Amino acid sequence: MKNRHVWEVGKSEVIVSDGRVISVADPPIKFCPIHYAIWKNEMSKESIKKSMEIRIKTFGLCTSERIIESDVFALGFGASESLATVLDREMIDCSVVVCDGAGTVITDKPEVVQGIGMVMSALIETSPILETIEKLEEKGAAVLTKDAKIDQIEGTKKAFEMGYKKVGVTIAGECSRSIVDIEELERRYAKKTLKIVVHTTGVGEELLPFIKKADIVTSCASKVVRERIGDKARAYGRTIPVYALTKFGEEVMDAQREVMSERGRILEVSPASPHPLL
Repeated sequence: MKNRHVWEVGKSEVIVSDGRVISVADPPIKFCPIHYAIWKNEMSKESIKKSMEIRIKTFGLCTSERIIESDVFALGFGASESLATVLDREMIDCSVVVCDGAGTVITDKPEVVQGIGMVMSALIETSPILETIEKLEEKGAAVLTKDAKIDQIEGTKKAFEMGYKKVGVTIAGECSRSIVDIEELERRYAKKTLKIVVHTTGVGEELLPFIKKADIVTSCASKVVRERIGDKARAYGRTIPVYALTKFGEEVMDAQREVMSERGRILEVSPASPHPLL
């Protein structure tokens, strides 16, 4: 299938092709705090399909109409929101993020980081969409490869080779072993990264040593992260906590808290999940 985009929404595999949701797997969890914050319902095949269809229609996900710029902050302490803030404040000089239709993307524009990231779930696989790649390149962004490869290690390396010195990079929880390789790149190039682990629902205990090497970790609906990291790190947010594990992580999240306080918008969910986490 040429136009194939594979997502994970609450650990449910969702496949999109030609702007249509063609399959949704049964979700292994009933409650995702971010899903509930936005859609006000529990996880089900029907609610996941509806949320993806709305994002396709409104934001152009997986189509040539993909919106790639935004200055609207959807979540108070979301990864894209925080990266946009610290880019704007010059605490980092570029971000390595993932976009449907483009794969790994390198950009120094806060509005592009937020345009890409504000409606993203975990993207596992994507196909190139020429119009999306062209729009990104018109805004000065670079894609890792024209075939929309997702590889945050190679993306970080490319950012360093492009001359960036302090790079923010998002890393999916299941890929957190890659932090070791990113640390090696930091040493080799004598440069620095801001490592943000996202999409942590369902991560196992075996990944904890790698996740703990990050600067910031989003909790999602992860029992492991909340129970094994949450009591040892500084938390931002309540029901959708984000944890800062390093001094740099705290500086970033403090900056984001300032910005959201100024905007008067920090999205929280209440009450906490009545369902078991994964």
